Amino acid sequence: MYKQSLRRAVATTCVALLLTATFVGAQNQDSPLKITRPEAGERTNNRITPTANLDRAAAFQRVHRDPENALESKSAPRRTPGISMESALARRRQAARPAATLQSFGTGGGDIFEIEPNDQVAQGVSLPVNIFGEISFNGDIDFFAFEALAGQQITIEPFATRLGNSLLIADILLFNSTGDLLARDLGDGNNDPLIRFTSPDDQVLIAGIGDIEDFGGPAFDYALNITRGVDVDEVEPNDRIAQGLPDLPVTIFGEIADIDDIDFYSFIATAGQTLIVDVDSEVLGSRLDAEMNLIDPETGTEYFYSDQFDGDDPRFNIVLPYTGRYVMGIGAFNGNSTGFYRVNASLVPGAGAPIITALTRLSKKKLLVTGLEIANKAVVEVNGRERKTKLIGPGTLRAKIKMKTGDVVTVINPPDDRRSNPLIVQ
Repeated sequence: MYKQSLRRAVATTCVALLLTATFVGAQNQDSPLKITRPEAGERTNNRITPTANLDRAAAFQRVHRDPENALESKSAPRRTPGISMESALARRRQAARPAATLQSFGTGGGDIFEIEPNDQVAQGVSLPVNIFGEISFNGDIDFFAFEALAGQQITIEPFATRLGNSLLIADILLFNSTGDLLARDLGDGNNDPLIRFTSPDDQVLIAGIGDIEDFGGPAFDYALNITRGVDVDEVEPNDRIAQGLPDLPVTIFGEIADIDDIDFYSFIATAGQTLIVDVDSEVLGSRLDAEMNLIDPETGTEYFYSDQFDGDDPRFNIVLPYTGRYVMGIGAFNGNSTGFYRVNASLVPGAGAPIITALTRLSKKKLLVTGLEIANKAVVEVNGRERKTKLIGPGTLRAKIKMKTGDVVTVINPPDDRRSNPLIVQ
């Protein structure tokens, strides 16, 4: 499976590299580091999950753990069933089974609910993901299967003790697809557990979460964050000169400290790779109404902008058009909020994503988009906004839009919103 995926990824990369030769950036001579909001205003997107309602210290605990300021131990009454850790682990190992199907590799899962039953066959998820779930009954354990890439660190972090109203003291585990235990960590009532694991191979892994004493019920809820990459702290000032990042994937821990603050981060990537960006702010309890974009720092071209996707939190994926340096910017929509954020940015193979090869203006309000891997019900986006689209032939879309030179066009494929490379209207 992975050899085939890699061959497709190489083919997609070659296509994107060819596109680079014909890709023309917008002629923006202003400061290249800025966020340009669309004229249509804020996108409406209601949150489908609850929020974790954390403060900054709790949200950043995995990188800024302070033993002197540990959370108070839970005082709720608990029974002691006398189950040995060895027997509990044996049951968990026996139950761990990979999902029949996994979610799209190139989009990221965002904020989702667990789907029962997932105690015998793991629920498939796409990284990065925040899973809101519940250990529903005594002995319950929830499993989630995902694809890991060789050499990339996986971080599994539950929010349970930090939720305040949850009775769950988490037991988290990581298995391979044959049920071999790779890592385990236990909460202690003061802190939630944490697993960091670097996979030596491309493989399917299974994360499990249960209660350390095998209890469960309506009050045993959790939010489980699973991401790729190392953790990085924001370093100010980064509002005029972008903070350089190590090789992606990374999770950035930062803050919009005042209403005029914008944080920029730069990274190196290759044409044809898919970039996945997922902002966690509102979902963790931050008051920040975040916006995020992707910029070519040489020309100032804004390839994508997102203000809301998971509730008020931005998230997007996009096939990168050139090999070189990119910049991501994060700020507050309309400069009307402040607060902390966590941003996960990762690069995965571009296999399976649509590729735009040409744009043709048919009239002032009609655009012809041609390309590869375009699905039957694909939708044309202009500056990140969906437009009325019709498939008129294999790999050919017609969009109804009032367009202007410099507009950025992408295509998204259903059902997972896998996005293409960007092209600029000339």
